[in-house]
Formats: sequence, C-alpha cells, structure tokens
Amino acid sequence: MKSIANLYLQELKPNREWLTLQRFVTYVGGLLVVFIVIWATLTALQSQQQKKLVAHIEQGNALQAELQVKQRALDEALNDSRLNGELDALDRQVRLRYELMAQLQQVTGKNQTSFSQLLADLARVDTSAIWLHRILLQDDALTLQGRTIEPQQLPSWLASFSQYEALQQRPFGVFELRAEEAPGLVFTVGHLEHRQTMNVTAGGAR
Repeated sequence: MKSIANLYLQELKPNREWLTLQRFVTYVGGLLVVFIVIWATLTALQSQQQKKLVAHIEQGNALQAELQVKQRALDEALNDSRLNGELDALDRQVRLRYELMAQLQQVTGKNQTSFSQLLADLARVDTSAIWLHRILLQDDALTLQGRTIEPQQLPSWLASFSQYEALQQRPFGVFELRAEEAPGLVFTVGHLEHRQTMNVTAGGAR
C-alpha cells in the first residue's frame, strides 16, 4: 500500500528566514568597508586643503613681512632731508623748464604769425620798380634791403606802409642808398639795432 505526502501544504514547507546571520555579517562588513573608504577619502581631502591653507598663510605672512620692510625703507627715504632737498630742486627745475617752454611756444607762434602777416603786407605794396632781396625781422624790429631802378619812388613806397598793419609804425632809423655795378641802386631801410648786421650807417645815403 502506497502513501502520498503533499509537500505543498503550508505546514510541510521548509522554514526559510530572510535575515540570516551570514547575510547580516556580509551587509555589516560591506557597510564598514564603504564607511572606511569614505572616511579615508574625506581625510585625504581635508589634509590637502589644510596643506594649501598653511601654504597660503605662509605666503601671506612672507608678503606682509616684505611689505613692512619696504614701508620702513620708504619712511626712511621720505625722512631723508638730503633726498627731500634734491627732490624739491628737481621739481623747481621741471616747473621752470615747463614755464620756459610755454613762453618759447608763445613767442615762436607770435613770430610766425607776425612774419606771415608781414610777407602778405609786403606783397600788397609790391611795385615793379622796387624789389627786395633781404628781410630781417627780430623782436618786431624790421629791416628791408633791396634794389631799385627808380629811387625817387622809395619815399612814396615807404609812405604806403602806413596803410597796412604789419608795416605801419615801424621805427626805421637806418636809410642807405649805394650804387653797385649792377643797374639801379641798392637800398637799406631798417631798424637801428640791425645797423651792424646790415653793415650800414644811420641817417642818410652814401
């Protein structure tokens, strides 16, 4: 006689627990390894950051010490009476040169403008009987040298200067006429200061 047992009955199934001791030990060991790895990584990062911080602090201290040394040297230099005197003298020289350059530019600009106006006015009084070959202008002192084939026109030519701003009120203290081998007469009309430059005598003709 055969006996059949039904193994699928609830009371006949084997008892299998999910959390066994082996599994517990395995999970705890894994978590411990992960914790150790994380702790080691964080410790290494913290050590690197600490080393960088120490290096930055040391660099900052070195820069501060260097700055203090330079500041002391600067304070000593500023308190040096000899150096301060030299700096003051140099400052005065620079200011004086700037003033002289400014005055020179003003005078140069004025002379250039005056000479341009003078040439323009001389062109307005131009005549075929008189021609110039030398013009000397120095500190508003004017001297003209030229040649003429009609010396009788010189007085009227000089009188026409009063009509032009750059020619009027010129103190001509030198007047000379002289004959040379070329046709006509050489004349000089100018300022007394230019007498030696033009190699003439003041006052009349010769």
